Amino acid sequence: MAIHQPNYIPWMGYFYKMAKSDVFVLLDNVQFPKESPAARNQIKGKNGEAVMLSVSVKKSQGAFQTYRELGLEYQTKWHHKHLNQMRDAYARSPFFKPVFAELEPLLKPQYSNLAELNIALIRWMVSKLGLKTRLEVASEHDDGTWGTRNDRNASICRFFGGTRYLSGSGARKYNDEAVFGALDIELAYSDFTHPVYEQINGPFIPNLSLLDAFFNLGFEETQHLFAAHTE
Repeated sequence: MAIHQPNYIPWMGYFYKMAKSDVFVLLDNVQFPKESPAARNQIKGKNGEAVMLSVSVKKSQGAFQTYRELGLEYQTKWHHKHLNQMRDAYARSPFFKPVFAELEPLLKPQYSNLAELNIALIRWMVSKLGLKTRLEVASEHDDGTWGTRNDRNASICRFFGGTRYLSGSGARKYNDEAVFGALDIELAYSDFTHPVYEQINGPFIPNLSLLDAFFNLGFEETQHLFAAHTE
């Protein structure tokens, strides 16, 4: 199984961990770190450069807010700006119309918090990849005994009956194998390498939001590419 904060329009590697797991827990009830990537991601601009899309959040509501407590600042009209930036970047892409037609009604509503927005988009992206992984939202199950950091992740695995925890490679520096071992949980790391595909607007840029593949390849071909890469 795998565990991750609900990120904004995630990259392909996020869904790779999901595809390699039978259970994927969306960790929405932990503190949102300052400048967290969970509120931003990149697409490829019309001039061939990576363009950052950032969600406006209400940091003024106080420190130590969780993803599900962090409100969104809609006075900035960031969601309309993101749709306009996507339109500007991908209007000439082969699958712009069908992808944008589904994405636009997902981004236009005003969500109550960051977790709600991101989870709605993640569920849609999962459906377009055809993934059958069981998704669970942490706040719907947490009874307050899961602890923090390594203890939390290991406790979540135990709660959902996991025997193998798939972690991102960047977490090697703080994962404590002994904590997982004490619960007979194997600790493993993602070996994701980004596949190359045909992009518009110049040379290939990896690690963008999965939306880039949707616009360039369409839902069906992206699903085929992703399935071949996760075998």
